Order: sequence, then C-alpha cells, then structure tokens
Amino acid sequence: MRWETLFADLEAQLNGEAARGRTAEIQEMVGYERSQVPMAGRLVAWVGQPVDLVTLGGQRFSGVLRTSGSGWVALQSGPLEYVVLTGAIRSIEGRGQRVGSAERGRISLRLALRAIARDRAAVTVFATDGEVAAAGTIDYVGTDFLQIAVHASGELPERGAITARQVLPLTAVAVIQRRS
Repeated sequence: MRWETLFADLEAQLNGEAARGRTAEIQEMVGYERSQVPMAGRLVAWVGQPVDLVTLGGQRFSGVLRTSGSGWVALQSGPLEYVVLTGAIRSIEGRGQRVGSAERGRISLRLALRAIARDRAAVTVFATDGEVAAAGTIDYVGTDFLQIAVHASGELPERGAITARQVLPLTAVAVIQRRS
C-alpha cells in the first residue's frame, strides 16, 4: 500500500509538470501568433467601432473605423471619409479588444488609392507634418507616389479646369480626405 501511494504521488507530480509544460508551450505559441499579426489584422477587429486617431503631425481624427488594409485604415466622420496611412499614425484609441484576421486586411494602400482615383472624387491630401499638401483629384497612383490633378473645389477634373499636376511621395502623405 505504501508503494502504491508513493508511485501515485510521483505520477501526480509528473502529470502536473507535464500540464505546466503544456501551458507554457501554449502561452508561447499564443505569443508567437500575436507577434505575427500586422496592424491591419489588429484593427480589423475594430471595424464598425468609433476610434480616435492621432497622426505623427499631431492631427486628430475621430470617427468610425470603416475598414483596414495593408498600410492604411479608413475612417468616416459624418460626410467626411479619411484614408490614413498607417505609417503616419502616432496612435489609435478605441474599444476593440480582440485581434482580427490578417486575411481581411490584405487590400494594399495602392489598390485603395487607385479605387479613389477611379471614383474621380475631389480629395484633400494632408502631409505627415499636418499641413495640406494638395487638393484636387487623384490622377495617378505609382509604386511610391500619387499624382494629384489640381483644380478648383467643385470643378470637375477636366482639361480646362486643371491648373497643375502635383506629385507627392507616399512617404510624405498622412491622410487623404474626401466627402462621401
């Protein structure tokens, strides 16, 4: 009987150590999985939630997070829509707690900007320092820049209305604003 108790106690200790080892391994795997989630994947969980966003230039935007992609997020605040480049974000504050799927945040910044260009919507582009960099219509999206057809507000981007074309490196762009 004494041997049985001793062996049962040893087996319980071994089972406890194995359980602790599995718990540590699971915690390590969860930590690794979290470390592989890009910002877009994190913010997917916040879609539909109100957020407060601050850019590196100190601009503050509040609105509902509409979507998030690879290198950008979209906010809506009343009639205004904002595409904010994630590289220009100082912080985002919201109530989202869980991590979303990175698969849903796969739309690239250039693809999102090309959609805005196809829409021919008038935009205001804010630079990373918070200043207005350009106003007009996105004319062309390159690999690392955008070209803006500059024209008066309310004018259609037609030949006679375009006063200039402005090229902006994407590294200098923080926010693209348009009316919905």
